[in-house]
Amino acid sequence: MPMWIYDLETLEFRAVNNAAIAHYGYSEAEFLALTIVDLRPPEEAIRLRQNLKNSAHITLQKSGLWVHRRKDGAVIDVEITSHAIEFDGRACRFVLAHDVTERVQADLKIARLNRVYAVLSGINSAIVRIRDRDALFKEACRLATVEGGFLSAAIAVPQAGSAELTVVADSGRGLPPVPPDLVELCPAERVMRERRQVICNNVAADPAFALLAERMHARDVRSLAAFPLAVGERIEAVLTLYANIEGVFDADEMKVLNELAGDLAFALLFFEREEHISYLAYYDVMTALPNRRLFLDRLAQLVHLDGAHHALVVALINLDRFAQLNDALGRHAGDALLVQIAARLGERLPEAFTLSRIGGDTFGLTFVELERGEDAAGVLRERVFRALDEPFRLDGQTVRISSRAGLALWPADGADADTLFKHAEAALKNARSTGERYLFYAPRMNAALAARLALENELQAALEAHQFELHYQPRVNLDTGAIVSAEALIRWNHPEQGLVGPVSFIPLAEETGLIRPIGAWVIDAVCAQQAAWRTNGAPMVPVSINLSAVQSAQPDLLPTIRSAIATHRVEEKYLEFELTETAVMNNPDEAARNLAELKQLGVHLSLDDFGTGYSSLAQLKRFPFDFVKIDRSFIAGVDTNPEDAVIAAAIIAMAHSLHLRVVAEGVETRGQLDVLRSLHCDEIQGYYFSRPVMPDVFEEMLKNGAALPPPESGVHYHI
Repeated sequence: MPMWIYDLETLEFRAVNNAAIAHYGYSEAEFLALTIVDLRPPEEAIRLRQNLKNSAHITLQKSGLWVHRRKDGAVIDVEITSHAIEFDGRACRFVLAHDVTERVQADLKIARLNRVYAVLSGINSAIVRIRDRDALFKEACRLATVEGGFLSAAIAVPQAGSAELTVVADSGRGLPPVPPDLVELCPAERVMRERRQVICNNVAADPAFALLAERMHARDVRSLAAFPLAVGERIEAVLTLYANIEGVFDADEMKVLNELAGDLAFALLFFEREEHISYLAYYDVMTALPNRRLFLDRLAQLVHLDGAHHALVVALINLDRFAQLNDALGRHAGDALLVQIAARLGERLPEAFTLSRIGGDTFGLTFVELERGEDAAGVLRERVFRALDEPFRLDGQTVRISSRAGLALWPADGADADTLFKHAEAALKNARSTGERYLFYAPRMNAALAARLALENELQAALEAHQFELHYQPRVNLDTGAIVSAEALIRWNHPEQGLVGPVSFIPLAEETGLIRPIGAWVIDAVCAQQAAWRTNGAPMVPVSINLSAVQSAQPDLLPTIRSAIATHRVEEKYLEFELTETAVMNNPDEAARNLAELKQLGVHLSLDDFGTGYSSLAQLKRFPFDFVKIDRSFIAGVDTNPEDAVIAAAIIAMAHSLHLRVVAEGVETRGQLDVLRSLHCDEIQGYYFSRPVMPDVFEEMLKNGAALPPPESGVHYHI
């Protein structure tokens, strides 16, 4: 490290080490003939010598960061550490000099980049608030010089019908006028002529600027860059930046500056298409309805302008199962449906009603209540729901949709637009979760929604923490009494609440999409358990897995099943999948396709909860089911209510006519069992034989041959 000792009075060097001699380029004799002032840059050395003449004593070398000059003229940044000492009886200072030029230059580069980023940020902000081209250009030039530290900035535009450029904005140190015969050498002119950016990191050494170098040097211009601001193929303007430092426009800086020029070019496109952009900002392109932003703006105006005579109603209307429709018919069909809905509601609603598309499959509606809160419900029923309940035609098919709504009233449910909108959202979410067609806002919904969000987060954590487990409820054959199958039933082993049944969390899982990973886990867990029972030597019986409507429509269902079967080497005949009647009948065509693909895997299929939906004999023939499961609501009174017994008998007879086996769910008493035997039901499932049990218990039941007791002789039941 360079070291030296200099005299505090004369400032002459008294001693130097070899490192100083090598680093600064002076010989020892030359060094000792210098003063500490001679190491400073020329302009600084002149000032210091003048100060020395006017001061009897001055200490120039203190610890800190200083600029020095080597013998070859190179300027370096030096970090000085110095201490006062006595040398040869003289008051001197001992100095250690650490060259930190690279670090300082790196810091300067970072500082420059930060300034350029500040310019970029400022221009983006200006683009948002400024709607005039020249005003934006002036602000961009101002930012480039004030925030970016550039010596000068200018933006020129071509004159109409001519390639001649006119400067419309500039900032910083003014540049000297260029003679007409040299104009074509200007960087902006070259950009227009060559249709590319022009960069010069050393004006004095660049032959292209030789004729302009003297003028630029007089204004301290050391480097420059000019950028085309193009809209499509057309250059609309040229931005030129001048710097008083050589080498400023390196790769890192050019990356930011190119982005800056691109943003300005985008602003030009914005101004050119301002009317169209304004439309996009406030309207939904697909439906031509006001979007969420304009909806809230108009709602705010209504809140402020409306007198206190009538309630203002905010209604949010959402379509049920819109995502499934998109999956089944394609996104183009979903888009066409939204367009038809907008047109139909626009025709049915008076002009006083503000209809908007909030986003996705949600529409917004505002109107003034006539007299009472019930009138809003009447509007929904008579004008909105009646219109939406009518069928739509999509790709040659007739499609029916269902919808729900949430309503909030001003001023009871909120004093401003944002609060009203938030409360209408809360009412809509509550309507969707409870199954109601529409609901008005109530403060308790906020607490309910918060609890719902907490449950969703817990459900996600449960999946990641492996808190789910499967229990198995046996199904038995009524002729032999033997166990012939089992239904896998998921339980949530909650760390605080203990075992939680599926009714508490499966609906939320379906709504949030968590049913997909949970369902995939169930399929894999059942196959793994089948493999474990096989290894343990237990008799093998099929296990049924419940599929939700959301799962059955997912394209990854079949790959998930195939993967689980292959991973655990389970035979397909030992798997059964159950779908509820409601899930199947919501979209019969889609269900028929999905069930056919499932059947091709070689698994069994069951129609669950039969009797609770809208199946008919003709419709049931379309689906490749192996089993029909009678809903427990009919089984509960089968031995005490003749009507339930007639329904059960009809279902059994119908299913047998279609060569389907019948399973009765929820069998809890011997009386129910005897009636079902008399009706020739094939299988039962319920607490009378066994509750859902853990896998090891079910394994022991299989190994021990657990079975129903034989029927009592002489027991008959007549309908």
